[in-house]
Amino acid sequence: MAAAAWSVYNEAKKKIGNGTLSLAATTFRVALFKSSSNFATFTSSIKPELTNELTQANGYTTSGKACASEVWTVGASAKQYKFDFDDLVFTASGGNITSIKAAVVFVSAAASASRFLLCFSSLTSSEFTLSSGNTLTLQINASGVLTLT
Repeated sequence: MAAAAWSVYNEAKKKIGNGTLSLAATTFRVALFKSSSNFATFTSSIKPELTNELTQANGYTTSGKACASEVWTVGASAKQYKFDFDDLVFTASGGNITSIKAAVVFVSAAASASRFLLCFSSLTSSEFTLSSGNTLTLQINASGVLTLT
């Protein structure tokens, strides 16, 4: 599934600007949320502020999925830089993963107050179910998760 454009949280922009959040030196994770979540509230700043993450079951964990091959690199032109990571695969096992609506990228940190939100993407216009034995691949756009021009 090709994720919709990623929207960057307000506080993430501030933290990137003041150096609190380093895209080059931070490990990120992606969690999935229901349509009843407040994931699209731009003023949210840490993962514990978000409501209605999917329930931990059937192959999904509330710690989300670790991002791999995170890179900050030249974009489509020499004046662009993009933040990117590998596509993510979620697999339903032992039952269905239900009520999937959105994906949120956040900092992987032990302390919940340090799980800074980076961005979110609505995956579809309405919730869907991933049937047991099937996979959901979040295909990151070739332009990356976010681009500075």
